[in-house]
Amino acid sequence: MRPVFNTPGIKRGFLGGSALVLSVPLILMLSSCSTPGGATATAPSSAASQSELGDCGLVPDVAVQDPDGAVAALPSDIQAAYNGYPEPVLASAWKSLPKSEGPVKVGLSYLPPANPFGAAVVAQLDKSFAEAKAAGLVEGELVKRILPDPATMTPAEQIRGYQELVREGVDVILTSPLSGDAMLDVVNQAGEQGIVTVSLSATIKSKYAINVADNSYLNVAQPTAEVMKQLGGKGNVVIVRGVPGIPTDQYGYDAAKAVMAKCPGINVVGEVVGNFVPAATKSAMLQFLASHPQQIDAVVQVGTMGSGVFSAFEQTGRPLPKVVDAGASAASLAYWDKAHKESGYDTAGTGGNGTQQAAVLFDVAMKTLAGDGPTVSTMTRVPSLITSAGLSEYAVSGADTSSPLEVLDGEPWMPKEYRNKFFTK
Repeated sequence: MRPVFNTPGIKRGFLGGSALVLSVPLILMLSSCSTPGGATATAPSSAASQSELGDCGLVPDVAVQDPDGAVAALPSDIQAAYNGYPEPVLASAWKSLPKSEGPVKVGLSYLPPANPFGAAVVAQLDKSFAEAKAAGLVEGELVKRILPDPATMTPAEQIRGYQELVREGVDVILTSPLSGDAMLDVVNQAGEQGIVTVSLSATIKSKYAINVADNSYLNVAQPTAEVMKQLGGKGNVVIVRGVPGIPTDQYGYDAAKAVMAKCPGINVVGEVVGNFVPAATKSAMLQFLASHPQQIDAVVQVGTMGSGVFSAFEQTGRPLPKVVDAGASAASLAYWDKAHKESGYDTAGTGGNGTQQAAVLFDVAMKTLAGDGPTVSTMTRVPSLITSAGLSEYAVSGADTSSPLEVLDGEPWMPKEYRNKFFTK
């Protein structure tokens, strides 16, 4: 049942229209395609000390947009996770939400689970819901409105499903919006009716939303900085973009450029577009390499396309550059692991999987409805940095370079003691 509110400003309203500004959450949209094979050769590392590199190899500090002072009120170790966070962080409307009276009704507005991450998210939410039902915290079934086709889905279609969940009387909606900006109006209006929205990966800039996400700036900036250090601040670099014009792509691209701007010895020799799909990335890289015979020392890709880059270099037989493996997959780590064992190849990437993130998403929703008092609209963390030293914690044993699997857990993703710091209780 929906909790009773005595909180000022929480009232019932009518669901209206929305802006249609696309903001695709990075790893929920993407295909897991890759091509079998293994890495062939490695680019030499000329790592230098930080004193020799100066600011090269460091992640630039970029202040978070904190209009309500909500981030400034968090513990200092949590504040560090907001470096460069590209969206405003607001004070949460649910800080004083009273505890729900009895079990709650939960809805899910989600994108097509057409890749390992998405499938893992839905499977974990089903599991978390069943456990909560056994504990008497939720009622009925997990009410789902999942978009059927990634090729034809639109923000308007997702909004219609979200509005259906509101009309069905759910108390909380779990989502990953195709467009956070397009969802803003309906989330605000649902919030005025006392309905909590908890979003995974993509940001909805509303005080009524609780966004649970990696920091998309640090997700690319951290491994790029590490690779710059491994190169000694010198070399030719290619940038692989996802879908130019989509905020997530832009945030990663800006992060990579900001890091490399601190390295005068780095020469960006070109950019390709991989559409966040490894197979498309491979094709684009092959076309680029055919007309660029010069040595490539590193490839910075903004997320989940690492296996496509590895596969392209393998097919051409050219020396393998350091691939910034942001949003690593089992397939990309299989290339990396093989090359490391053969020649000591090293690079850097970031880890995390849908199972971990979905479990946190559901827990945040339950804590909010339990009256624990979330203080901010966005809960983020410093992404898990992968280097060869910790590769075994993320690489899937026995996986090959065509594996459709996610990476292993590695370090905990927002463990309980960490996420508790975002709540008043």
